[in-house]
Amino acid sequence: MENQDPDYYDHVNWALLRQIPAGASVVVEVGCGTGRVGEEYKKLNPGCAYYGIELSSKAAALAAGRLDMVFCGTVESVDLGFLAGKIDCVVYGDVLEHLIDPWAVLKGHADLLKPGGKVAACIPNVLSWNVVFGLLRGQWTYTDHGQLDRTHLRFFTLPTMQDLFAQAGLTVDNIGALHAPPGEADAFIEAMKPSLAALGINQEAFAQHTGISQYVLVGSRPGA
Repeated sequence: MENQDPDYYDHVNWALLRQIPAGASVVVEVGCGTGRVGEEYKKLNPGCAYYGIELSSKAAALAAGRLDMVFCGTVESVDLGFLAGKIDCVVYGDVLEHLIDPWAVLKGHADLLKPGGKVAACIPNVLSWNVVFGLLRGQWTYTDHGQLDRTHLRFFTLPTMQDLFAQAGLTVDNIGALHAPPGEADAFIEAMKPSLAALGINQEAFAQHTGISQYVLVGSRPGA
């Protein structure tokens, strides 16, 4: 299902952009939107062949003017076999949580990487304080954006993200985080402290994980 908000497809995830290897020759971005991330990357590395896959036909049409090649369709329907062993990096910007079987998709793409090739993925954290707060009130309300985007099919915490990468044969090299706005989660975390103590839950770890809205993971295929 396509999101009808045009801004949904037309933005740059700078935290993810910074994780794409600087000297990559071939990059594939799954869910490239209008191609803004690839456009910015090619300013830094003009010689890179940057491919995009995008479900939205309108967004794909715009991306085609910014990237080297864009495939319009579902990620499962696009055959990247012609790039086997040539890909330096596969990029997923808030995509894996939308897929029926992200484990199979990630494993299939990881197998196409060069030895030592990378996967960079931004994935929402379902342990974010606002989701936990909603659950404690008996609410799981889907929205147009965020952790409970109505088009999300899968939900991950950091350990299950790491397991997703491991099942694809990838070694996680780096974990970054996009934090909730300063102070936004503080009152919730403070109110939870007595319950955390009673349940034997580490308060510092709870505060750290619930204060993160998204994780940015970078994994590599063994070999070089």
